[in-house]
Amino acid sequence: MYDYKHIRVELPEPGIAVMSFIRPEKLNSWSREVFDDMLHFFRALKTDDETKVLIIRGEGERAFCTGADFMSLFPGEGDRDSVHKSYDFQEELRELIVLVHEAKQVVITAAHGYAVGGGFFLTMASDIRLIADDVKFSCPLLKMSMSCGDLGCAYMLPRLIGDGVARDILLTGRYMLAPEAMSLGYASGCYPLSELDNAAMEKARVLAGYTSEALQYSKQLLNLMESVNDIDTAIKIENRNQQLVKAFNRENRSKQ
Repeated sequence: MYDYKHIRVELPEPGIAVMSFIRPEKLNSWSREVFDDMLHFFRALKTDDETKVLIIRGEGERAFCTGADFMSLFPGEGDRDSVHKSYDFQEELRELIVLVHEAKQVVITAAHGYAVGGGFFLTMASDIRLIADDVKFSCPLLKMSMSCGDLGCAYMLPRLIGDGVARDILLTGRYMLAPEAMSLGYASGCYPLSELDNAAMEKARVLAGYTSEALQYSKQLLNLMESVNDIDTAIKIENRNQQLVKAFNRENRSKQ
C-alpha cells in the first residue's frame, strides 16, 4: 500500500478500506498535501479489485471535514496567475468528486460535527451516508462571496433531498442538522458519536459479504439511473445488468 502522509488509509478486514482525515486541529480541512493524497488514493481505487467497500471518516470530535483550506490552497487570490491556478485546482476537485461518485467500491461516509463545504459535498457523492447526532452540514460559499454551486453540489443535493430544500440550504448557507438530514432521507442512520465508527464497520461488513461483481454492477446501475427518464429504458438496463452479474457468478462458481 502507498505510504500516505496526510491521510490515513487502513485495511481492517478483507474487502474493506477506511480513509481518515487526520487534521483535527484544522477541522480536517484540505491542504494541498491532503488533497494530493486523496486524489492519488481515489485514482488507485480504480484498479483496486480487492476493496469492495470504502469508509470515509474524520479524526477528532469537532469535524468530519471542512473542505478546502483556502489560505493554504489559494494564496494571492485575485491576481491573474492565481485565477488560472484556482481554475486548474477546481478541475482537480471535479476529478476527485467524480472519482468518489463513480468508484466501483461502495463508498460510506461517516460524518460527525462540522461537515462543511467540500466535506458536505463529499458526503453527497458517497453511496451511503451515516451521521453522528451532532453533525452540521453546510455550504457557506455565498457567505464568502462565492457561487453556491461547487463540486457538483447544485447537481447532487436537489436529487438527494428535493429542489426546494436544497435551494434553501445552498442559498442561505444554513446548517442542516441531524434530525433534518434523517427526515429528508439524506442520511440512512444516525448514532451517538461514540457509536458511529462501529455502525459504519457493521454496514461495510454486510456489503463486503457480497460478490465484487454484484456490488460493482449494482452501483453502476444506480448511477446510470440518474440520467434515465422512463421506466422502459430503466428495465432494459436492469435486465442487461442482471444477466452480466449472473454470468460473472456462474463463472466464479465454475472456478471453485
